[in-house]
Amino acid sequence: MNTAASHLGVVLLALVLAGAACSSNGRQPPDGDAGNDSGITDGDRGPGDGDLPGDDLLEDGDGDRQDGFADEPAPADEDALDGDGGGDNGDDFTGGDDAGDAGGDNAGDDGQPVDADAGDAGDGSGPDDWRSSLAACWTDADCPRVMAIGHGGMWDLTSAPYDSDAAIAAAYAGGMDGVKIDVRVTRDDVPVIAHSSPIEIWESLDCSGRRIEEMTADEVTACHRVPSTSETFQRLDDVLEYLRGKMVVQLCVKEERDYGRTIEQILAQDAADFAFIELSTADLQNIVPTLPGNESVYYLVNVGSNLAEINTLIDEIGNPRAFMVEIDPDVDLGDLVATRIHPAGMRTFTYLKAELATVAQLQALFEKGFDVVSANAGANAVQARINVNQARGVEPP
Repeated sequence: MNTAASHLGVVLLALVLAGAACSSNGRQPPDGDAGNDSGITDGDRGPGDGDLPGDDLLEDGDGDRQDGFADEPAPADEDALDGDGGGDNGDDFTGGDDAGDAGGDNAGDDGQPVDADAGDAGDGSGPDDWRSSLAACWTDADCPRVMAIGHGGMWDLTSAPYDSDAAIAAAYAGGMDGVKIDVRVTRDDVPVIAHSSPIEIWESLDCSGRRIEEMTADEVTACHRVPSTSETFQRLDDVLEYLRGKMVVQLCVKEERDYGRTIEQILAQDAADFAFIELSTADLQNIVPTLPGNESVYYLVNVGSNLAEINTLIDEIGNPRAFMVEIDPDVDLGDLVATRIHPAGMRTFTYLKAELATVAQLQALFEKGFDVVSANAGANAVQARINVNQARGVEPP
């Protein structure tokens, strides 16, 4: 491992990419601004070859484009994630004896093992499997189950970079219910997994300073993620195919102009049952209705601390595909969940960015009224989820 890269990963990951949330306006540019930080207009991104990126999705080993994941989706209790070309996906993740085996012990900060097998019911393909289908529990406001999302996957600073294939695979193996990843669109109109544009030095040494929207998909996917020498930026189509039958995925689309292309990709891959988009109330009200296919995709609406927007969501917009509302973790929910949000058919979500968040801190968020908690402390989030579900009599927890 490159020592300089390792140090940059530890010191300059910028407190998890400066928070790495989509923010209360649905997009969080790297500099913290609320607006478009790219400086590039829609017209600067040229069309591709006319084919959807998913059209050329080919399995590994056939001599064509590699996707960084194993050819066949492995069930959660198989340690089959090693050797897939996506880095050290099997043995080197924090918190488990073998992250490639979801039955391994991923210890929480209280010393209790996280039973990742308990996070997987069934084979991942049925409508009653909440890990792989939004139709199960996620879109049911009466469901008592709480769930945990890995923010950027279950990443670490040594072998599984934020947003990487390795971090996503580790989240699946570690029993997470879903992952949050960032989406941008390249010059040739391909959605890719990338947080910042321009790319920051703590994200990639070989592509630092380059703008995603000025690069082709081939150029972006050649960029290495710090500190790995094998993990590179990925195409969205590849990641969606890997996640199919495994986990749901929260897509943080970093630029509003890219919502339409992201919706197109979700629908082209028949992924609307496990992929949802995070956005703002304003974007749901003003932009989404203009986009083809918008009525077939689910939305997480981020209101931050502005609880008045919940009235707008329920009383004015009333979009049935807005299935969940994100609220800042320090907001006093009072009886809002029981009297307004759940009766409107929506669930509640929050993101705690503290990398060292304890089981107790994460469990308190569930007990406060949040149905879904996104966290960087993945193993602890899974343990907190198990504790709460067990207390509620939800099986498996």
